[in-house]
This record gives sequence, structure tokens and C-alpha cells, in this order.
Amino acid sequence: MVEAWFSPEAAYGFSGLAVLGLTALFAPAIAKGRHRTAIVSLWGAVIVLGAGLLVAGLVAWAGHQPGHVTLPLIVCGLTIVLAYAGSLVFVLKVYRVAELRKVAAREL
Repeated sequence: MVEAWFSPEAAYGFSGLAVLGLTALFAPAIAKGRHRTAIVSLWGAVIVLGAGLLVAGLVAWAGHQPGHVTLPLIVCGLTIVLAYAGSLVFVLKVYRVAELRKVAAREL
């Protein structure tokens, strides 16, 4: 039998990833077109984190780990990747629009 990577109780620790919801606090800065490099980098780092969790979950599944190991990794990874990759498209669009506003204001 394969030894589990972590206990069922430790699987509840993945609920701590909910702190990523605090990235919503960057919405006013995004709307004003500020801190583009930092925010886009943060989004990229979170996507990489989610992809890492997803890959770890798939490796766990292929290694016949129990459900309390594979399920949190796959669900958290997939949720993070889908949410942040989808919102990155929107964030980049908002920054593009803000840049166009700045260019238009300079031409006046």
C-alpha cells in the first residue's frame, strides 16, 4: 500500500488558500491603471501556484494516493488556474483601456 503524502486532517489546510480572495482588494488600482507590473506579476505567480497544485494532484492521482490527498490538490489547483487565468484576460484589458485613456489625455 502506498503511504499518503499527508493526513486527512492536513487536507483542511488547503482552505487557507481562500486568502487569495484578498487579491480583489487590487480592483481600484487596476481600474485606475496603476501598479501594472506588480499586479500582473502577482496574477502570474498565483497561476503558477495553481498549476503546481494541479500537477501535484495529477502526480498524486497517478501514484495512487488516497482521495484526501488527490482531491484537494486537483480541486484547488484547477479552481485557482481557471479563476486567475480567466481574470487575467480581464485585468489586461482594463490596463489596455487605461493606457489608451492616458494617451488620449496627453494628446489633448
